[in-house]
Amino acid sequence: MTISSSLYAGVSGLGANASRLASISDNIANSSTAGYKRVQTDFHSIVAGSSGGAYSAGGVRTTNVRLIDQRGPLVTTDNPTDLAVRDGGGFLPVTTLSEIAAGNGAPSMRLTTAGSFSMNSDGYLATESGLALLGWPTDAAGNTLAGAVDSSDGLEPIYLNKNQLVGEPTTKMQIGANLPATATEAGATSGVESLSIEYFDNLGSSENLDIEFTPTVPATGKSNQWTMTIKDTASGGAVVGEYTLEFDDSSSVPTIGVISAVSAG
Repeated sequence: MTISSSLYAGVSGLGANASRLASISDNIANSSTAGYKRVQTDFHSIVAGSSGGAYSAGGVRTTNVRLIDQRGPLVTTDNPTDLAVRDGGGFLPVTTLSEIAAGNGAPSMRLTTAGSFSMNSDGYLATESGLALLGWPTDAAGNTLAGAVDSSDGLEPIYLNKNQLVGEPTTKMQIGANLPATATEAGATSGVESLSIEYFDNLGSSENLDIEFTPTVPATGKSNQWTMTIKDTASGGAVVGEYTLEFDDSSSVPTIGVISAVSAG
């Protein structure tokens, strides 16, 4: 065994451990990165030949493998256009916004398993990193055009024309509420019960109806009666409806009487 081979064995061991620590650091740093594929480091012995009965130290080397076939858990987000592929061998086709802007024919296709997509200033469904989602074109009814799905050549960047987007307003709500019967007994101090329900106007803007249930507390006995007041955030919190709810002891559907009702338009 020569001095140089023994020194090399020690140096290779330090290098192998450095490689392993680097992969661990990379995995930890990207633990919250969407679509990241974990790196696994494997160690392999280096066997050197012996000469004249003298042993020669070999050392160790490493190989880093990206586990591209593994799927991570799906994470719930508040963005309805965030997409991810969890099971199977599918991918999301994307292209770069720079290629779209260049306009040099059909943009090249890239693949990803996850993406936080949203409509950018130009109307494309894209990520913050500049990747636009590709899809097959459809007609006005949402049907895929004939022959478009036969190959990837039919893929086009998904473009949303903001001038043609039409909001579908909320037209009907159904409320399910459980009010405490003891709140309408004499001497009860439980107070007002509140509920907030989201709805959308004809422009697609989100608003809320704030509903308050105020118990009618009698001097004696119990009234089984509540006052339901509805306020609309679109009208600055103004009262748009007020109703009386009267229950009976059979837990049936309450009798509703209108105190005042105002349409918000």
